[in-house]
Amino acid sequence: MKLIKTAFLAFLALIMISAGIIFFQFKGPGKDSHQERFVVKPNDTEEIIISRLIESKFLRNREIFEISLFLRCWRQKGCPVVGQRINPGAYLVSNSVNAYQLAKILLQEPYQKWITIPPGKRKEQTALILKRSLNWTEDDVFSFIGLAEEGYLFPDTYLIDSKAKPYQVAQKLKANFDDKFDSRIYQQLLAANIRNDTAIKIASLIERESGGDYDKPIIAGIILNRLEKGMRLEIDATVQYALASRDCQFSQADPKGQTPITECHFWPVVTGSQLRTTPSLYNTYLNQGPPVGPICSPSLASIEAVINPADTDAFFYLHSPDKKIHIAETYREHQENIEKFLR
Repeated sequence: MKLIKTAFLAFLALIMISAGIIFFQFKGPGKDSHQERFVVKPNDTEEIIISRLIESKFLRNREIFEISLFLRCWRQKGCPVVGQRINPGAYLVSNSVNAYQLAKILLQEPYQKWITIPPGKRKEQTALILKRSLNWTEDDVFSFIGLAEEGYLFPDTYLIDSKAKPYQVAQKLKANFDDKFDSRIYQQLLAANIRNDTAIKIASLIERESGGDYDKPIIAGIILNRLEKGMRLEIDATVQYALASRDCQFSQADPKGQTPITECHFWPVVTGSQLRTTPSLYNTYLNQGPPVGPICSPSLASIEAVINPADTDAFFYLHSPDKKIHIAETYREHQENIEKFLR
């Protein structure tokens, strides 16, 4: 009987010690209730996230946290119990919360979201990207369009507050442009005798016309050749911009006869007759020089192409269906390229 009692007490002690160890691993690593930002990158796997939580002293034990995630997801509807459960973004966490509380925080929507603005988008397209990510209302969309400056919303991946107002986002994107468009670029444009606003106009044309970064300097060289020669640029993308600006609802003004912005075809296919009959200050078939303003937000590569254009004698270019560029010095050669690559 004494042996049984001793064994029972030993077993009970083992359970208590085990429970104490588990509880220690379960509770938060610290006692500081101050919240810090923890950022989950877009390509972070759950394994990487948990490793960084441990390294950052927000978590003690990987297995206990994985069990906590499973239990939290089991309780929540729409949360997968396995796989990627933590969304990219920024979260506010402290080292005093236990593993189960930490799981709850990281399974909620982040307070800051990753949003990618690709190059070559009009400000209205950027507004719709932000609308989808930040759950903006239609009023927010039109407010952003009215505040944003075409061509100066730098294409990049941003971490933006989920509750950010349109003016705050417009300022953030413009501030990033100002940061990227640094003194080096200013000095290079000054040396090339190109105004800053002209450079952005030309860069926006290059962005829409290029097949990739490889041909941006070539297109830049051809555009600059045409400008120097006093030729019209005759760039289709400027007519596309003019048509969408005319046909789509981009403000809260009376939308009679206009396509709602959510259904707009921002870069419509243009016909030969439209190229020379669409009245607009953006139409480079009808007007000399660059358009009155940028037609999209260009990438840094397109801006660099204006500064460092290819040395070419060509005045014409086209892209074949495989996106390869074909250049010509004369209109006759250009016509031959049209017959060879587009018909």
